[in-house]
Amino acid sequence: MLTTVSNPYAARRGTHTHRVPAARPDPRNAVRVYAFTVRAVPAEVSVARKRAARVLWDWGLHEDGLHTASLVISELVGNAARHAAPHSVRTTVALTRTGTMLALAVHDDHPFLPLPRLQADPGQDCGRGLLIVESLAREAGGALQVRPMAERGKEIQAVFPAADSADSADLAACLAAACPVMHFQRQRIS
Repeated sequence: MLTTVSNPYAARRGTHTHRVPAARPDPRNAVRVYAFTVRAVPAEVSVARKRAARVLWDWGLHEDGLHTASLVISELVGNAARHAAPHSVRTTVALTRTGTMLALAVHDDHPFLPLPRLQADPGQDCGRGLLIVESLAREAGGALQVRPMAERGKEIQAVFPAADSADSADLAACLAAACPVMHFQRQRIS
């Protein structure tokens, strides 16, 4: 089931509307799925970020979306390396792209779910990662989902609305309207 969500930032400048998934994506309906595993150590955060960015670039994700996706992957893999490492030697990163959404997910074997925070502690220099990821996803009309896995561990997934841009003019118009949707180019524009 899909719902139509208006982009509140673009709505001030025009009528940009994108269709986004109302529920968790079903990989059987995916246009593309790519998953890989990294060790749950801080040094692997940059490896995961670069690998995910390379795949998303190959899929046609626009540069603005690549920056957001790279930040999300860095935060999620970094959290797994920092908090799940005693229980999880490896972390799996999954990228799922359908016609209307992009899901960036990280799975680890740590049995506990992260505690939700409504705001960051100003006296701490950490603890803002999931708040940032959730804000980015929500601003775009998506969501941050945390769920325990049936067999072991948990999955944290940021879901973003996505749209194909038919040509450079279509893409430029949407980006100029501050549209936070993840835009994919059907043909790579140099």
